[in-house]
Amino acid sequence: MQRSSIVLVVPTFVFSAILIYLVGWNVYISFTNWSFLNPSYSLVGFNTFSELFKQQFFANSLVHSLELSVVVVAAGNALGILFAGLLYFLRSNVARSVYLSVLILPLAVSMAVNGIVWLWLYNINLGVDWVLTAIGLPRFPWLASTSTMFPSLMVVAIWAYAGIPTLFYLAGYMNIDRSVVEAARLDGAWGGKILFRILVPNSLNAFVVSTALLFLFSFRIFSLPYILAGGPTNVFLQTSVVYMYYLATTEFFARSAATSTVIVVIATAVIIPYALFAIRRWVRK
Repeated sequence: MQRSSIVLVVPTFVFSAILIYLVGWNVYISFTNWSFLNPSYSLVGFNTFSELFKQQFFANSLVHSLELSVVVVAAGNALGILFAGLLYFLRSNVARSVYLSVLILPLAVSMAVNGIVWLWLYNINLGVDWVLTAIGLPRFPWLASTSTMFPSLMVVAIWAYAGIPTLFYLAGYMNIDRSVVEAARLDGAWGGKILFRILVPNSLNAFVVSTALLFLFSFRIFSLPYILAGGPTNVFLQTSVVYMYYLATTEFFARSAATSTVIVVIATAVIIPYALFAIRRWVRK
């Protein structure tokens, strides 16, 4: 084995070993009864999972995570297709680069910072509501009403992650033979027809990668709901990861580990089929 190969393999092996150890330790703790009530913990089998599944807060947080993931995946892909199409038809490469940079900017900023910015934008006396009142429209209770809190979180999450599918769809569009697009234009096809008849059907790989990443990022989201909710105890914005954090900080370590295990299992069950599908497509090519 060449020295360069060893340099690449060793860090990957070490990182993988540490990751597997931590996951295994977490799974082990999830089968115990470790908490501040039981500092000398012992194995209890699936009792911790049984108790966890009976908790309304756990069910509520899991439903929030799944709902958020579905909405972010659907809206993110839709916006990615649209934004990438608009960028594709720009004639100026400079303008395309500038607009793409703006779209992916939220990904370059910490989600905690994004959350604080949107806290100001959602303030009933500032931000969006200030603009609404200035033009004579009523204020909207973004985070002031229990019925609008979670949709408001969805808006921020979609805004934050829309750059991911845009980037991949644009890359897919740019790899399509330009002669096909030019031939369609000569036949009288307009932009929308070219987008949905030529560009999108030939960008399945972009859809697979974007969907997988959008699901992973939205399902494990923590900073945005934590900051917008003002902490981990707001049940209207509580996701599975936030609930896991709440259990850990209140020293219900076994339940926190069980929640983490459920999150990993769900994420793995969703991502592995997508990964296998993508690998098969790339191998066939």
